[in-house]
Amino acid sequence: MESQIEHEIIHVVIGIIKNSKNEVLVSKRRSNAHLGGLLEFPGGKVNSGENNADALKREMREELNVQLHNFSPLIQVPYTYSDRNVLLDVFTINEYSGTIIPNESQKIYWKKISTLNCGKFPSANHGVIRALQLPKLISVTPDYSKNSDNFIRYFEKTVANKDVFIIQLRLHDLGKSEYIELAKKCFALCEQHHTKLVLNQDVSNLKSFSASGLHLTSKRLLATSNRPLGDDYLVSASCHNEDEIHHASKLELDYIFLGPVLEKDSNFNDVLGWEKFKRLSQRSEIPVYAIGGLCVADVETSVKNGGQGIAAIRDLWMAD
Repeated sequence: MESQIEHEIIHVVIGIIKNSKNEVLVSKRRSNAHLGGLLEFPGGKVNSGENNADALKREMREELNVQLHNFSPLIQVPYTYSDRNVLLDVFTINEYSGTIIPNESQKIYWKKISTLNCGKFPSANHGVIRALQLPKLISVTPDYSKNSDNFIRYFEKTVANKDVFIIQLRLHDLGKSEYIELAKKCFALCEQHHTKLVLNQDVSNLKSFSASGLHLTSKRLLATSNRPLGDDYLVSASCHNEDEIHHASKLELDYIFLGPVLEKDSNFNDVLGWEKFKRLSQRSEIPVYAIGGLCVADVETSVKNGGQGIAAIRDLWMAD
C-alpha cells in the first residue's frame, strides 16, 4: 500500500487570475488540509476522464463562481513530496465572466506578483511563482573578443531595450580580473535602466561588487550541493539533459537554460530540437528557457513546447 501512494501521481489544475494592478488571486488552505494554512492558487484535482480544460473550468466555477472564456498554459510542474507525487498544470486566465465569490468559504486575497513569497506556499509552487515573476526573454552577451571596441556602447543599447529585463554577462573569453572590471561598468548601466545583471562566473566574484544574480555552467551546477545565493538573487543554470535538470530543480534555482535547441555551440555537438526540448522541459520543476540559434520570433514556439520563453544572444544584442 505504501509503494502505491509513493508512486501515485495527483494531477492538479491551477488557474492564475490577475487584476489590473498586476496582482494575483490566492487563498488560504484549510487548516485540516494537506499543508494546511499555506497560501495557494485556485484550482484542484483533475477527475477521472476529465481533460485539463474541463477540469479548470469546473474548478473555477465551483471554487470562485466564474466562467472561463480564454486561458493559456503557464507552466507544468512535476513535484515529489514525502508522501505523494503531484503534477501541476498551471494556466493563466486571460478572460472570464462573473463576480468572484469564494464559494467554499475560503479566505481570498490579491497579492502583488513581485512580492509573492515561495515560503508561504506549498513547495511545489516555487516554479509557478518564478514563472509569474520572470520575463519571456533573457538577453545573453556575445563573446567580448568579437565586440571589444564597442562592447559597452552595445551593452547600454541592449539594456535600454524595453524588452530586456534580465541580461547575462557571459564572457568566457575574459580572465577573472578583466571580467570583474567590465562587470562593474555593466552593473552601473543596468541600474540606470532598471535591468537585472546576472553573472556567468564563479560565485566568489559577487563578493567583489553588486549584481542581481548568478548563472551556473552545467559543470558548476553539478559541483554545487546547495543553492549558492539567497532568494534576493536570481540563480540559474545551463542544462542539457535530465540529470542536470533534476539537480537544478533540487537546488530550487529560479530558472534554467535548456539547449542547444536549433544550433550547435562550441561545447555541445548535438542539438535537441523542439520535440526533445518539450520532453525535457516537462521534467523541470522550474521555468525553462530555450537557447541555441533562437530569435524573438521563437518565444511562442518555446511556450507551446513547455518553455518560459527564450534566451538569445544575437537577436537581443543591439549592435549597429
